[in-house]
Amino acid sequence: MKSNFSSLKLVAVLFLTVCFTMSYAQCDKGNVYGQKGQKSGYAIVFADSNGQHEVPTAAMTLPTFKGGNKAMCRYINKTKKYPVNLKNQKISGTTTVQAKVLKDSTLTDIEVVSSSGYKEFDDEALRVVKSFPKMIPSTQSCEPQDMIVQIPVTFIYEDEVAAEKKKEEMEKMKKDVAKPITLYFENDRPDPRTRTETTNTEYMGLYNNYMSAKNTYITSAGKGLTGAKKTSAENAVENFFNDSIQTGYDRLVKLTNFLVDALQDGHQVEFTISGFASPLSNSDYNKKLSSRRIQSVLNYMARANGGVLAPYINGSKPGLTIHRVPEGQINHNFSTNEVRETVYGLQAAKDRKIIIDRISIR
Repeated sequence: MKSNFSSLKLVAVLFLTVCFTMSYAQCDKGNVYGQKGQKSGYAIVFADSNGQHEVPTAAMTLPTFKGGNKAMCRYINKTKKYPVNLKNQKISGTTTVQAKVLKDSTLTDIEVVSSSGYKEFDDEALRVVKSFPKMIPSTQSCEPQDMIVQIPVTFIYEDEVAAEKKKEEMEKMKKDVAKPITLYFENDRPDPRTRTETTNTEYMGLYNNYMSAKNTYITSAGKGLTGAKKTSAENAVENFFNDSIQTGYDRLVKLTNFLVDALQDGHQVEFTISGFASPLSNSDYNKKLSSRRIQSVLNYMARANGGVLAPYINGSKPGLTIHRVPEGQINHNFSTNEVRETVYGLQAAKDRKIIIDRISIR
């Protein structure tokens, strides 16, 4: 069987729409190009020297882009530049570029085999394919072999406009989410009176419980006080709930949603997450409590949006670097040991926190 295949000039045709950001999901699902109800995707076909399609055997593999079709989509998307003249005229088109993938993974004999009808598209498609990194070669019975691939590069005006809009939105979001985010916790939460460094609790539940106890914290902050002091203490705690606790959570949701888009689009993201505690226990306990607080926030991120971020957070997918810094207690003394101040007071509330900062998106 191997000798029969070696006597043929095998042609692999890789149908691939240019995957702008809007098309990544379809590409990732492995949709077949031209299938009913689907606008983009890919299919792999090979043929003999007469152009007749052959049925692949179990012993054969076709050339592939390192990282798979998703990586190929992303590469073309990032590398390709829509010719300005044709974009201004709202013109779309497809150019098919052919190349031979050699046994050593290099590409050679790169040429346009089907013109779009526009030289600018043809030249750009040719430039993109010539810039391809080495591909994984075809094999027959586990032996590498040369094979020709054809890559139709499609320029779609509407997708170009959508991609530019999304890029602008991404740049705006980068500036917004790059600002430090502070999240707050109830006393000794999560998992009170334990000495573990990790937790299965997620921050959303902690946040909801904290917000549900808002009136208790407001009332307790003013307990034992009278007149203007009582009003001032209660107002300060109420404002803290509205302006700090709730705002921090809202920004965490926004950052989490942003990370899904950024990481799936191939961006590299890095941030530091630091945990703090009020000085009501010893240093070792507070350090472990700070570590649990950090973990609770990462649990929220990992479980949100159907768990899309989980493999990035646990390291099974590249792209996300997290620096965990459980600082422990903030060193200062309360003016009194009353629960009103050490648990329900504004300073104690501000001490119980984590900070996400040094956020970098590349």
